[in-house]
Amino acid sequence: MSTIKDFRDQNGGLLAHAAIPDDYLIGGSLVNQRQHEGVPFFITCHAINAAKNIMIFGLSDERFTTYKNQMIRMTLNSMADVKWNSIRDFTEPMDYLRQFAEALSQMRLVPTADADLPSVCGQNQQQAYRDFMAEYEAAFQRDEQLGTPTKANNSVFRSVMRRYEGTAASGVPCAVIAGMDYYGIEYYSTASILGVLNPLAGLLGGAFKNRQAEKSSKEFGHGTPCDAIDWGAKNKFLMVAPKEYEGEATEAFLEFVQTFHMDRELSRQFCELNAQRVQMRLQETMQFQAMAQQSMLNLQRSQQQLQQTLASNSAAMSDMIMDSWNRKMASDSRISQARSEAVMGVDTYVNSYGQNYRVDVTADHVYQNQYGDVFGVSGTAPDQSTLNRLNWRELGK
Repeated sequence: MSTIKDFRDQNGGLLAHAAIPDDYLIGGSLVNQRQHEGVPFFITCHAINAAKNIMIFGLSDERFTTYKNQMIRMTLNSMADVKWNSIRDFTEPMDYLRQFAEALSQMRLVPTADADLPSVCGQNQQQAYRDFMAEYEAAFQRDEQLGTPTKANNSVFRSVMRRYEGTAASGVPCAVIAGMDYYGIEYYSTASILGVLNPLAGLLGGAFKNRQAEKSSKEFGHGTPCDAIDWGAKNKFLMVAPKEYEGEATEAFLEFVQTFHMDRELSRQFCELNAQRVQMRLQETMQFQAMAQQSMLNLQRSQQQLQQTLASNSAAMSDMIMDSWNRKMASDSRISQARSEAVMGVDTYVNSYGQNYRVDVTADHVYQNQYGDVFGVSGTAPDQSTLNRLNWRELGK
């Protein structure tokens, strides 16, 4: 007979509550470190019937992010507290479940049947989905207010369960049941660097991405456009039992799954820590945007001053250019090229791909970005932190 038990860690800390038969030894652990931006900690719970070699296991929140946009990944390099173990390639949901089951059971498993998982979330999937999406909708609203609108493409929340068969190292045939409350969301930013320089370009780019999303595949993990995919499980469960005890083990497992939930105090701490993390990231973003805006204002002022100087001295500059032309007419081909550049008011630069770019001579500094594009900047050079964030490096003539 199963009764609701308190699952505690080795120090007696309360972790979760779930129904389990009285002849099972129970325990658990609190992994008190941030696994993902949205997972400040997680818990594990186990119940073991040593006499019959039955194991039941539960794991709370686990989340991963797959970054499709390489510019976002480069930005993460400047964030020292990013949990890189939360960044991994997207794994199809049922492959993710099988990897979990094989890792814990230490068996090669063959799937035999599927069913819905009767977990707390599984019994209330619509509410669980709304709770999951509320976190991202709040984040998207913050992005909108900061001028970097983000939208979801595909999203999913479903509770699944699969039965497997395998053979233990002892040679005993076993039944394995694994289940999870799986969640995931694909999202993309409608903003771009062009949107910063040209609002019209930003609007057109955002509209193009939105049209892409409307026509995109709705198979989760395969949508376009997509800057990133967050995916994982609210809870994961596992049962391993010799086939001769499969019936009673399955009954105990399903009762465990139906009643498993994190302790209320831990859930409160989970939400508070996430709220603090959101506030910290918001402050970081605002500081970065303020620095970028100030650098842009400084650059615009420098360009305006340069234009005024050029306008007041245009006649003198014209005389100097013509004099240079006349003196270089009889020079060799290399000097002839320099004369041509002076007439046109440009200098020639070669980017890292071997391409020639002509840049106005009024540019005091010339930079290349990661795509090989070349930009001329007049006046004071942007500060080094801005150059690092834009991934610009200065070119020589």
